[in-house]
Amino acid sequence: MRASLILRGLRGRTGLLTASASAVAVASSALAWCETASDTLSDVELTERPQEKWIENSQHALADALVDWNALDMCYVGALRTIREAYSLPLSAMQAVREHFLAEAKAGLAGTPSSVRMLPTYVTSRVTGSESGDFYALDLGGTNFRVLKLTLEGGGKVGPVTQGKFKVPNEIKQGTGEGLFGFLADSIASFLATKCGGNPKGVLGFTFSFPTEQDAINRGKLIIWNKEFSASDVVGHDVVGLLQTELVKRGINLEVRALANDTVGTMEAAAYAHPDTTMGVILGTGTNAAYIEKTSNVGKWQGPPSAEMVINTEWGNLDMARSMNLYDAIIDVASQNPGCQRLEKMISGMYLGEMCRVTITSPEVMPAFSDGFAASLTSQLSARMSLPTALMAEIEGDSSSGLQGTAKALEAAGIRGATERDRVLLREACVAVSTRAARLSATAVVALLDQMGHEADTCTIAVDGTVFECYPFFKERMELGMEQLMGKERALAHKLVLAKDGSGVGAAIIAAIAKP
Repeated sequence: MRASLILRGLRGRTGLLTASASAVAVASSALAWCETASDTLSDVELTERPQEKWIENSQHALADALVDWNALDMCYVGALRTIREAYSLPLSAMQAVREHFLAEAKAGLAGTPSSVRMLPTYVTSRVTGSESGDFYALDLGGTNFRVLKLTLEGGGKVGPVTQGKFKVPNEIKQGTGEGLFGFLADSIASFLATKCGGNPKGVLGFTFSFPTEQDAINRGKLIIWNKEFSASDVVGHDVVGLLQTELVKRGINLEVRALANDTVGTMEAAAYAHPDTTMGVILGTGTNAAYIEKTSNVGKWQGPPSAEMVINTEWGNLDMARSMNLYDAIIDVASQNPGCQRLEKMISGMYLGEMCRVTITSPEVMPAFSDGFAASLTSQLSARMSLPTALMAEIEGDSSSGLQGTAKALEAAGIRGATERDRVLLREACVAVSTRAARLSATAVVALLDQMGHEADTCTIAVDGTVFECYPFFKERMELGMEQLMGKERALAHKLVLAKDGSGVGAAIIAAIAKP
């Protein structure tokens, strides 16, 4: 009783549904972070579990049980209280974020000052599922650049997909624009030579997952870099033109017919098989969403008349100043873009591990760890971004006795000396950080559904990204957050579909529906 009064936290505020076996299996190895089959669509299956198996409750009970009241263990108690209060997101706070996002979205559509850009995409035709032919697609998002060749067979079926994946080095991300787009063109040339028998002609869709203002289906100027990209001479320039120039230099016979954000691609990939898909969400290295809006609601639209328009929200930039805690502020100031992408910094895979690192190494939490483990944490986790989200996911997915799996994972990462209580406290931080991220993700989805009104009473929501797919229990906590905000009946009318690497397939589909 005493512990429950002092250790105020999330207990009872959030529930959990069963994680898929694949999510837990993937989380069992930091080196296997989401290395699953790509370019597939699958429904998200959710199975309710009894309350005693919710990870928030079981984790809190485990942490509370390790308080040594006889020793007046206030460092440990203080650390638990700090973590739980810092990342608490009760329903009232979710409702406030929901209202704030909705107000910002309306302002963005009207063309008045807003932290969410609400960018028209020039995608005005819905996918029917009858599109067919061979197409190429490019996907530049975060860590990797993907090149695909695929066949649309009609009837909502995607045929054979051939794929090449190329890791984008940091020196390319942060070099020159010519160097970046030259690297992309060289990767395309390698793919064509090794997997397509030479230099075929064809059209392609280009998924470019950065804030871009389009003035045509195949033109768009980069507004600002994010996700640690900073290549020079790209902001303010047409990214399709920059790429096409490098393709021409190399004699590559492919024409970029469509430019799309990864959220738009994800939505269109799902829509090929699920025509009622009206939203695409990315929860991976970064985060964003696109949805179908009535053009009459887009006050700033000055293009050709249309009944509806896919809108790229760029929701990662939502100003979250009123909801940030001390650790959010530290991460924001240390980033390459302080003051920008604040929602993204609270929920995306690029930042979750860093958030956990900043929290556990803070003066409020670090004294609660044993001396040996604290010294190891200081030695191994002093650098920014030195705690990968994959390790955090592995820790949270550990259900072994005494968290022995966590002990092995920490040892493999060079972090030694952890007692059982150290491991429990560390996992407390992981659970708190990821739970808030899932609930914020749910809140953003519900706010967009509100904006869509009755058009979204029943619809499919396509989601892609390693956090949603592979982080233990993330999608289940997100689903519960939606239920709490919308009510169970309304929430169940919205079908979540995992569009694995759907942004690439979606780019090809957009190229198929784009007029030459």
